[in-house]
Amino acid sequence: MTVIADALREHCRRALSVLDRVLEESPERMAGELPEAVRALVWLRDRLIELRRADPGSREVEARLGRTNAILSVVTGGEYPLVGVRRQRIVEARGALAELAEEL
Repeated sequence: MTVIADALREHCRRALSVLDRVLEESPERMAGELPEAVRALVWLRDRLIELRRADPGSREVEARLGRTNAILSVVTGGEYPLVGVRRQRIVEARGALAELAEEL
């Protein structure tokens, strides 16, 4: 599990790094890097799905998967709003992801 946990943490850190860069950008330029964060979160989600399939009774994995899906939804919603990037959603997703990264 250590190798898997290390990989999960690395993808969390990668997504956090991208979100930090995005939040430093002007609103017009924020959307440019969000796909990289989405890819890292999708990778994380997919690995958590694999872990859930391997251990269907793990409440810890199930909870982390639910949180990851929620974060992914918020980032995707921030990336593809009707008009412009929704900065506050990205700030909230970044905070939730930082909490998740601390638990991995």
